Amino acid sequence: MISVVIPLFNKAPHIVRAVESVLEQSSPADEIIVVDDGSTDGGGELLLPYVAKHGVRLIRQENAGVSVARNHGVNLAASDYVAFLDADDFWLPNHIATLRRLIDNYPEASLFSTALIIERDGRQWRSKSTYSDGWEGVVQDFFTEYLRRFALVSSTTSCVRKKDFCSIGGFPVGVKYGEDFICWMKMALFYRVAHAEVVTAVYCLDAVNRTDQLQETDVLAPLQFIAKLLQSNELDNAQRVGLAQLFDHISFSTGARFRINSNLNGVNAIRNLSWEMGHYRVSLLMSALRFTPSLLLQAAKRFRYRQVSVV
Repeated sequence: MISVVIPLFNKAPHIVRAVESVLEQSSPADEIIVVDDGSTDGGGELLLPYVAKHGVRLIRQENAGVSVARNHGVNLAASDYVAFLDADDFWLPNHIATLRRLIDNYPEASLFSTALIIERDGRQWRSKSTYSDGWEGVVQDFFTEYLRRFALVSSTTSCVRKKDFCSIGGFPVGVKYGEDFICWMKMALFYRVAHAEVVTAVYCLDAVNRTDQLQETDVLAPLQFIAKLLQSNELDNAQRVGLAQLFDHISFSTGARFRINSNLNGVNAIRNLSWEMGHYRVSLLMSALRFTPSLLLQAAKRFRYRQVSVV
């Protein structure tokens, strides 16, 4: 059984499309739960016909953040497995069928993911992958694979075994940016991850309320999480190497976003954390970013996504 959890906060222009994409699955979901996290744009009201006709569960709560909303939905879910979908994205009809196949074929895994298409300004593309189209299996070196591509696991393509998700504490409450990243890292530390290189979802960068205007206090949470892990004795050598590389990659790409948005405080925060971690090369790169032209960094950002046009 697979329950679907969709957190909703001021996504009225997109939420109906998201819910309808779940209802149009070739392999139906066993349950659809939408957690309205205190929306003020009437998005919840748009779902009332779907509540009446299709049995969608609409849960309302005071605004507490996306982590609380997702965790609330998981706690209410009746199924052993829970698939996540962001309210501004949507699934292709094969998504749940692909997840069911992964669950059946790789019972040792507790986190499952598929490939997605990125959509912006009427264009669609895929990030490059080390896996061939149609490949599926258990990810052997999760942290290294996560580094090599955009969205190996995302909050729109992921599915978790409920009991194991709850055992790691779910999504971290109070984290405004990278809460899903922290959750996937925790799951991968303790459980196996199965992936299908099959496109089953669309990630919409044009959606309302998606922004690059990050604050330094927001982005430090995932980097501090990695830093804490690297300072612990919980990692084997492969995990340590992969996480160290991931720390450097995220530090640089996020520092570039800060510089593009003229947020030098954010650049400085990453520089200082990198220095404390002994990642001196990254710290020096952060210093250099302060004087790097924004146009050059925008080109670097496009390279980071490794865009490949979809025919």
